[in-house]
Amino acid sequence: MKKPKTRGPSLEKTQETRKKVIDSALQYFIEVGFARAKISEIAKKAELGKGTIYSYFETKEHLFEGVIDALINDSFRPIQASEITQNETVYDFICNNIIPSVLTLESTGRADMARLILREGNNFPHIRQTYVNKIFLPIQRELEQLTSLAVQRGELCIDISSRQFALLIVSPMWMSMIHNGILSPDENLPMVVLFKENLKILFAQSQ
Repeated sequence: MKKPKTRGPSLEKTQETRKKVIDSALQYFIEVGFARAKISEIAKKAELGKGTIYSYFETKEHLFEGVIDALINDSFRPIQASEITQNETVYDFICNNIIPSVLTLESTGRADMARLILREGNNFPHIRQTYVNKIFLPIQRELEQLTSLAVQRGELCIDISSRQFALLIVSPMWMSMIHNGILSPDENLPMVVLFKENLKILFAQSQ
């Protein structure tokens, strides 16, 4: 006599469980870092069995990558140079498309993950490369294209490469993340203000 087939978890239940794993892992990575993080502790925080974690992510590195993917899907959309219109200056386009992302850097955990990479990336090349490929480079490439476009339009006159100029655009975000989370946590630097003022200077804006 054949045994009745057992139904697996529903797609909704599977997605809910995966989200619990991701949310718990994000908070735990922020709390203890990558090196000290243990899958067993993440499982406890998620109120799941350790084996459940491994059914979704084979290694701690894969789990970290899953956390980065979730951050991208939930709160991060790289600026898209192709979306600029003829009637919009590059300066205005960057302001309108990057400032909303800057506003949520700290509240979403993206700044904490960036600081984790700064602290531990050299010891764990896989997580560093994951961050570079999925967060850093997408912004960098789009800003390079926008810089080149601004030069072509006569909105910019620079003596450095588009790549170097793109790094200058995002430098206030990195300085603020380092200052607020590592160098001087008790003295908060206003990231959005620094970003806006830096952009004005770079584009020689007086407004």
